[in-house]
Amino acid sequence: MGVGVLDPVAPRSRVSPAASVPRTSAAWYAALLALMLIVFGSAVYFGLERYLTDSLSDQLSLQTQQIADTWLQQINQSGESYVVDEIDEHLSPDVTNRFIRLTRPDGSVLYQSKPPRDQSFDPAAIAMSNQPNTTGVREEHLAGGAELLIYSMPYLVADAGTFLIEVGAPYNQIEGTLHGLAVIFAVILPIALALAIGGGYALMRRALQPVDEITRTAESITSRNLSERLPTPHTGDEIERLSATLNRMIERLEHSFHQITQFTTDASHELRTPLTILRGELEVALRGNELSPAAREIIESVLEETERLSKTVESLMTLSRLDSGELKLERSWFDLAGLCQETVEQMRLLAEDKAIQLECSVPEKVAVNADPLRLRQILINLIDNAIKYTPFGGRVSITMACSTNWAIIEVADTGLGIPAEALPYIFDRFYRVDKSRSRALGGSGLGLAIAKSICELHGGRINVESRVDQGTRFCVEIPINPS
Repeated sequence: MGVGVLDPVAPRSRVSPAASVPRTSAAWYAALLALMLIVFGSAVYFGLERYLTDSLSDQLSLQTQQIADTWLQQINQSGESYVVDEIDEHLSPDVTNRFIRLTRPDGSVLYQSKPPRDQSFDPAAIAMSNQPNTTGVREEHLAGGAELLIYSMPYLVADAGTFLIEVGAPYNQIEGTLHGLAVIFAVILPIALALAIGGGYALMRRALQPVDEITRTAESITSRNLSERLPTPHTGDEIERLSATLNRMIERLEHSFHQITQFTTDASHELRTPLTILRGELEVALRGNELSPAAREIIESVLEETERLSKTVESLMTLSRLDSGELKLERSWFDLAGLCQETVEQMRLLAEDKAIQLECSVPEKVAVNADPLRLRQILINLIDNAIKYTPFGGRVSITMACSTNWAIIEVADTGLGIPAEALPYIFDRFYRVDKSRSRALGGSGLGLAIAKSICELHGGRINVESRVDQGTRFCVEIPINPS
């Protein structure tokens, strides 16, 4: 509003931004942590799979080299049966779940291990290598679902030719290890994620609790309680410095607001006495008989302007007391419906001068705990405005309804209406939709500002709806019993 520094009434309900920060941050933290754990788990899983596969391949390579260097290179002296017996005795492939096959240079099989005791694969089902002259590792997928890693190495024996040595092992050990790791990830990672999210949320809530308290206190500070200060947490970080800085800013605002309010009060007070004297002298001058008609008309015009200025000064003083908190409500239980009827009857003569139909429809009795003098001031301002801006022969209606906790008063007219672009500003001080027209009708632009401030001081609210050339409707809501 015009001369105010802060809105005199804080918003009724507003979600504190700091309250939603931990939830939002925790959600981002959870998503980031989950992504990191998934990436880490995948890297561990595939890295372990690669490591185990390479280790098994190295073992098969060493075993292949052992067969070649220990037994196969002496096959011309020891004979094939000796090689077969030594492999069965020292390597025992059926016990260790290994697959071993030696192929002669002519392609016939010199040795093939027996099926393992756990019957995990059938050695006879393993096909011959399609690259017998190449050293390397291949994967073999059998019909029963078994998978083997087979290391093949050609080995040249003097005066005997090139033998093909194949040593293999099933993947079940690797798959068992990986399956166990996957189970661990499936069980442990969600628990770890939940604990991390819960701990992070709790830490974030604790860290941002001072911000939440600062936000709530800041939202409650208005022009009537600028002496309050924000809580200053002794954390030694940016939050403490921010709170201290904001408190210094509020202190400067309080000082500036006090200066503005004091100036308005002092100026209004100083103007009251000379205006009263001026009005009295003008009234005395009008009683004289020696005035010419032209002089009398001038004095009457000056007297009207003096009265208008006196009303403006009184309105400024009222607003100044409202802003500074000096105006205290004198609450009492009274009949608001009766007050409306009395006020309408007082304004009826003003309406009859413009042939305006003034209607009043209120319940039989509505008891409220409020300040009757201030509520009467609201009604007078609204009804007076409605009559001023309603053309000759129009209609002004005052209605009242009540709910469990609220008394609702509506003042509607068939007047000129207010443009949509002006509606957000009509409660501002000294604001006029049509300055020349308002001036001609005697308006100071303070009546609605006073009505709004008094209404909010009661803990109520005031709204307006209007359409050009169709009329305006003001709705005042007053709590029946604020306590």
